Amino acid sequence: MGDIERVALAIAKGGLFGSNDPNAVLTLCLLAQAEGQHPAVVFRDYHIIQGKPAKKADAMLRDFVQAGGKVEWHALDDTVADATFSHPGGGTVRIDWTMDRARQAQLATPMWKKYPRQMLRSRVISEGVRSVYPGATSGLYEVGEVQDIVAEHPKQERPAQPVEAIEHQPEEPAGTKRPPLQGPIKTRAALRIACGQFVSELHACADTDMLNEFLATEDAVALVAQVSEESEFMWKGDGADFLGLEKEIERRRALLEMGPE
Repeated sequence: MGDIERVALAIAKGGLFGSNDPNAVLTLCLLAQAEGQHPAVVFRDYHIIQGKPAKKADAMLRDFVQAGGKVEWHALDDTVADATFSHPGGGTVRIDWTMDRARQAQLATPMWKKYPRQMLRSRVISEGVRSVYPGATSGLYEVGEVQDIVAEHPKQERPAQPVEAIEHQPEEPAGTKRPPLQGPIKTRAALRIACGQFVSELHACADTDMLNEFLATEDAVALVAQVSEESEFMWKGDGADFLGLEKEIERRRALLEMGPE
């Protein structure tokens, strides 16, 4: 137990789950251990969104296939995701999600607007796997589902953890020369908040395609350009507790390229 607690503290400090709460991370580490996974690699499969645990769609699908499940995709684009799921112990079901259905359900987080194909795919995987072999979900909702849940009840949720993590990082060293900001963001406080929001969206990218699309957006390009040119601390970090945006991007890309085993 002591070893797991140390792992949880290290992961929480690095923000690998999108949370700096060691208790929330410890809960997922214990869940991983119960399912035969090493706690140190659990971040590949799980995420914490405003204190709520979630399991990634790719991890659900991987566990489903490893347990003997099969999936056949009939359609997958920005308007519809349609697939048939089958498992020897759970039967067969065909699940589809369309953008019309998402709008009817009032699902309107920024991720639905930016990455409709990936969001539809994740919903189909979650519902299909849960229908014929729920064990592959680990009893959790998929990341996008949790994002929609917390967006629907904002007053009941704490501020997003990645933003808090940025806000509570040490200030730039005393005596650091800080010329006035020249980019679109004019104050240091606003720049820190924008960086927190950037990291939050970075952690929400479920694959490298989503990551590349996010980094290519106008807002992301502008923020990266301003931070890299005007705030060495926010870009490079302090080399210890605070990674900085450059290493946050590199780390997220490395994790996504590893993919689920």
